[in-house]
Amino acid sequence: MELLAPLSTVDFGLAVLLAVAGGFMYGFAGFGGGLIMTPLLAIIYWPTEGVVIANTVPLLTAWQALPSVRPHIRWREVGPLLLAAAVVSPVGAWFLLVGDPEVIRRVMGIVVLFATVSMLCGWTYTGPRNRLTGFLAGIVSGGMNGYVGLGGPFVSLYFLSARASSQEQRANILLSMMLIGILVVVPLTIGGAVGLDTVVRCVALTLPYGAALWAGARTFRRTRDTTYRRVALALLIAVGISATFF
Repeated sequence: MELLAPLSTVDFGLAVLLAVAGGFMYGFAGFGGGLIMTPLLAIIYWPTEGVVIANTVPLLTAWQALPSVRPHIRWREVGPLLLAAAVVSPVGAWFLLVGDPEVIRRVMGIVVLFATVSMLCGWTYTGPRNRLTGFLAGIVSGGMNGYVGLGGPFVSLYFLSARASSQEQRANILLSMMLIGILVVVPLTIGGAVGLDTVVRCVALTLPYGAALWAGARTFRRTRDTTYRRVALALLIAVGISATFF
């Protein structure tokens, strides 16, 4: 019974609601799950635990997609980014461990707002694409994922601007985010930020997240509402403002 004690609190009930919201958002809109979960979990628990949960729960479900995306991965694009992320993610995780939680929560909110505005405006990277730019993208995305658990927007902005098929773009993003997620969870675990209670919460939240992901995808296939993206972005703006200013 002591093992299940972390699941019998009001905070965990709120975490379940966030997992459902994040999973449904990702399944329905194709983005935004981590942007919802990370800053609000950081408020419910602690920034380090929020980052661990928001990275681990999707990892426990996303691996099933690897066989279908593997043939479409462009290693020349992904390789430099992941190499840089492997170097800087532990550095970002160290700043997360020693940083001021209040400052970290506000940075999370600012990143959410930046990501939402960039999607609203349709911003993409239009500069050169080579090993150096891939390495720089890895530094930014890996560092931000290590520090505030929100490297996804920067990975997406970089890969979505490539002259590649949507299958290749999706494959590059999925693989990169899975590995960058591992690169932040491992240092935090070594640093002592992941206890048994955190592991229990992550495993328990996988079911509601996965179910909501499935439901969101089904809902999207059945709807013809062209305003769904705007509704999703409006929700993210509200999350960003809450994390930044409250």
